[in-house]
This record gives sequence, C-alpha cells and structure tokens, in this order.
Amino acid sequence: MQSEAREEVDIGISSASGKSYGRVSSASDQDQMNFSLDHWKKAFKDACERLCPVRAAGHDCGCLHLLSRLIMEQCVARLDVAMFNAVLRDSGDEIPTDPVSDPISDLLVLPVPAGKASFGAGAQLKNAIGNWSRWLTDLFGIDDEIDQDGSDERQDTSIKSFYLLNALSDLMMLPKDMLLSKPIREEVCPTFGATLIKRVLDNFVPDEFCPDPVPDVVLEALEAEDPAEAREGFVTSFPYVASPPIYLPPSATSVASIIGEVGSQSHLRRSRSSVLRKSYTSDDELDELNSPLASIFNDGFRSSPVQSKPIWISKGNNYQNAIRYELLRDVWMKSE
Repeated sequence: MQSEAREEVDIGISSASGKSYGRVSSASDQDQMNFSLDHWKKAFKDACERLCPVRAAGHDCGCLHLLSRLIMEQCVARLDVAMFNAVLRDSGDEIPTDPVSDPISDLLVLPVPAGKASFGAGAQLKNAIGNWSRWLTDLFGIDDEIDQDGSDERQDTSIKSFYLLNALSDLMMLPKDMLLSKPIREEVCPTFGATLIKRVLDNFVPDEFCPDPVPDVVLEALEAEDPAEAREGFVTSFPYVASPPIYLPPSATSVASIIGEVGSQSHLRRSRSSVLRKSYTSDDELDELNSPLASIFNDGFRSSPVQSKPIWISKGNNYQNAIRYELLRDVWMKSE
C-alpha cells in the first residue's frame, strides 16, 4: 500500500516546482502530509472492515466492540514506533533496519520528511496526530482522555495513541534554550534522554517559524551528559525497539458500559429493545424474545418460536390466565 503513493505525490511535487524556489520545499511537504493523512485514513477504515465487516457497514453486531478496540490500540502502538524510527533516520535514503520496529520502506507515507527536524515539521506532525486520533475515536472508540476518578489502571502514558510522535513533535517546537538545563529539560521533555534529544537537534533546520539555529552550547551540554544517568523510563536508544503486545484488562468504565454498574440492579433488567440495541443476539436469547414465558416454567419444556400457544393453556380455568399472559406478551413485545 505504501508504493501506491509515489506516483501521486511525485505529480504534486512536480506541479509545485513552477513556484518560487523558497516555497518549493514547503509545498512538497504539504503534498506529502495530505497524502499521508488520506493514506492512513483509508488504512484505518480497512482495519475496521477486517475486524468487523458488519460494524464497518453501520450495522449492529453480536461481537464485543471492546475487543476490536484493544486490538487496534496495539496496532497503533506498533505504528507509532515504526513512524518514529522512520522520521528520525538521518536521510530518506536509509533503508529499514528492523522488520518489526522499523519496517517503513516508502517514506512518502510519513506526515513529515525523514531526517529533517524543524518547528514547522513539529506543527505538521502534531496536526496529523490530531486527525488520526479523531478518526480512531470515531471508528474504534479509542480515547486518550483520562478518567476523572483516576481508577483506570490502563492509563499508562505508553498506551496513549502516538505517544512517541507526540513527544517528538513537542520537542521540535520547544525553544531550544530550555534544553540547556537538565532539570528544566526533564520537565519540558519528559520522554527522551539527552542522547536522543541531541540526535533530533543535529538534524534541526531553521524555517520561517523558527529562523534561529540550535545554539552550540545546547549541543555541547547534551553531548557532555552521561547516558547512564538518564532517568528510568526515558527513551535513549535509536532505533527504538517495539515492545511485544500486552493486552491489559479493560477499565471499569468500559465494563460498566457493557454489563451495567456493579452494585446496581440495572444489569438485572432487560427488555427486548435493550437486548437488540446492545447486540446480545445469540440464538438462545432470540428464542427467549419470541417465547418469553417459557423460561418461567421449570418443567423442562421450552416452546418453539413458531408455536403460537403453549400446551398448558387449553385446560379449564387456565384459559383466561393464558389470554392475560398473551396480552402481556403483546404489550412487552411492542414496548420501547
């Protein structure tokens, strides 16, 4: 899918070549970003269709939507690592180094050019991340907002969508003087160690948004810092190695949205509309919807959905009770 982009983007770049020289680079970068956004939007939709074609078509499905979200979170985490390693290559001519952590061969799928850091590239990357995150929320319900009660044990920063790319875009847009002092640097850039920060700044290119180059004193301070003294949890190595998938238990909020609040009686109530709306439509439950009274009796007899009247209703005074139950059943079926 990556190779399909090259011809389209090359056409866009060649069309921009007729403009003034000072705007060719920014125009080609914008063309690349536009293609990258469209490329990954299609990829996310394709992933949604593969995980559950029924939901992707806009219909209710009996599968748990939470499972699709957990799978997609791991895919996005792997994509975050792959893009991070590709953007930090020294040039676009470098080849992938790892089939898992650094697999991107066609750099046109990146939202920013590889091997070039600038304030404008950081803003462009941040904009792309915002678009991707909104699409993931719409398609899979992936939301990076932290629960108000703080009880979600899955709120690890590394679980957030595009955690590395977000930190990289923030670093590109930071005033470089703030990176001179180690305490301030650890506060404004709490993700990367000095070694990786220097790698980004070595490729920094002044642009119209930040025309000043990186001060030499900042690079010297980063060079003098011992990598062994980096705080635990900092990203210091390149290429960054992707961690194996880890599926954590869903949050209490997610579980409550499926089965109801624990301790309340809302999960004990069930109507025909709620069953169908939540997509809990197994064969047994559909049979119960068609014959709700059969589950009341424990004589081992379960009426068939096509059976209009149970056998027990035709004897003596029970006939009037049967009529009453039939009327109640009609009301129940039509409710909500």
